[in-house]
Amino acid sequence: MTGKAEPRGGAVIPFPLSEHTSPLYALLQVQGEIIDMMANGEELSKTLHRIAVLVEGLAPPALCSIVLLNRDGKTLRPAAAPSLPAAYCEAIDGVEIGPSAGSCGTAAFVKHPVIVTDIATDPLWERPRDFTLSFGLRACWSMPIMADDENVLGTIALYYAEPRAPTDRDWGLLEPAAKLVRLALAQNRREEELRDSQARWQLAAEATELGTFDVDLSTGYAEWSAQFKSMLGLPESTPASKNLLRALVCAEDHALFDATFGPLPEPERRLVRTAEMRVRRADTGEERIVMFKGLTLYSSRGVATGATGTLFDVTNQRRREAELAQAKTDAERANSAKSSFLASMSHELRTPLNAILGFSDAMLQETLGPVAPPKYREYVGDIYSSGRHLLSLINDVLDMAKIEAGKLELNPEAIDIAELAAEALRYVSPQASAASLRLEQDVPRNLTITADARALRQILTNLLSNAVKFTKPGGRVTIFARRSDDGGLSLGVRDTGIGMSKTGIVKALQPFGQVASRTTIEGRGTGLGLPIVKALVEAHGGIFRIESMPQIGTSVWGEFPLASTGRAAKLTSPLAL
Repeated sequence: MTGKAEPRGGAVIPFPLSEHTSPLYALLQVQGEIIDMMANGEELSKTLHRIAVLVEGLAPPALCSIVLLNRDGKTLRPAAAPSLPAAYCEAIDGVEIGPSAGSCGTAAFVKHPVIVTDIATDPLWERPRDFTLSFGLRACWSMPIMADDENVLGTIALYYAEPRAPTDRDWGLLEPAAKLVRLALAQNRREEELRDSQARWQLAAEATELGTFDVDLSTGYAEWSAQFKSMLGLPESTPASKNLLRALVCAEDHALFDATFGPLPEPERRLVRTAEMRVRRADTGEERIVMFKGLTLYSSRGVATGATGTLFDVTNQRRREAELAQAKTDAERANSAKSSFLASMSHELRTPLNAILGFSDAMLQETLGPVAPPKYREYVGDIYSSGRHLLSLINDVLDMAKIEAGKLELNPEAIDIAELAAEALRYVSPQASAASLRLEQDVPRNLTITADARALRQILTNLLSNAVKFTKPGGRVTIFARRSDDGGLSLGVRDTGIGMSKTGIVKALQPFGQVASRTTIEGRGTGLGLPIVKALVEAHGGIFRIESMPQIGTSVWGEFPLASTGRAAKLTSPLAL
């Protein structure tokens, strides 16, 4: 709808006649009464009714009608018509505006006054003519009520029982009357917006359990919301009082209260003040912690006119924070004690183990002479093998303790991956040969990366040990490496072993988690191998990857950045790995 279409009849007046006539003094004398009604919060319907009655009294025998445009911008609804028949008013409720929709519907559409001197002959009334004439209505002059943004709010019209053209005096009533209606609508809209805003604020305050307060500094009048009083254990009928509020604040926080609610230096006057204080409820004496937030309001001349703010009970929140802080401290203390214990025990165990390994190795080498009978030599071999296995387990536990404590330091250096892979394969070669496994190396020559050599060596050793342990005779274990598109490195181990299900992978990545299998080769470790590998990869800023299928095999690798930062590896607890 453009509003540009011209009506097919009637007289459309592009400029209100009242611009060329003097306002009626009678209207000026009584419009103050109507403005007072608006200021006192009178209902819109009563205000509009009073305006229509006023117009009818000043322009007899006119029948005044005020209709408003609905929010759809297309239809009208009657708002005030003191003397028009009720049936007629009901009939025009919901009438759609348009270029030939009677006087009011057309005026709202074209946004200009429309004068119909004879409804019986004017084409604008073609559709509702017979119905309108049945009520004895013959003339209708209508003026649109325009908002400041040039949108139509409605119309005000004068009906007559006989054909009639407007006189300057009669027509001159409509313009000031339309302004009164516009003023009433604007006032009503502001009141509705204020009520909506207050309702939303009240709902938000109740939903968030906020208490509110307002102070008028010019009169000293203060108001506390029901929630505000409830937080302090006060009856809802309790009058607001700064002295009462201070009396409820614990004595230790009186100085803070005085500073919070006292005058502020000029640079801080428009800042929101926030303070937490301890109060004692008036009803139970229970101590609570509350947070005040307030703002002083100033006039355009810089004079303080009022204050507004909120009160929020943060007791439970502060208690939870204290409990969490204490729990964190206890956990850190326990974690530190555990790490210290593991490191100490690992050290204490290593010392005798080194002696056991040293002496058993010397006996195997028959350094001081042959070992007889032959069964003793077999026993010595078992002692040496078991000692090395136990030392490996202790080293895993100690490494995990270091990682958990964030004490693992990375020392980046340039590493030739092919050389590192060959070294790692030599380490597991005896076990692979004993298990009839084929070891392979799929690593391009001259492939280098800057990383911690000891950490990468441990990654490969752990992965190779796992692969050898869980691969059946005749299978393959391969170290692979390749340059990624971003210049980083993918380095890992794949095997043709027993593989794992998705549930098994999750379990294997848990510290001390081991995947049970009837095909698992003997000599299982602590279950720390994969968690340590994952932690070392991530300590380099890399990404740990694992793919596995039961009876097909497993691939585990890390995607490393081009260069490590060399920072200390501060990792989370292995329980979160």
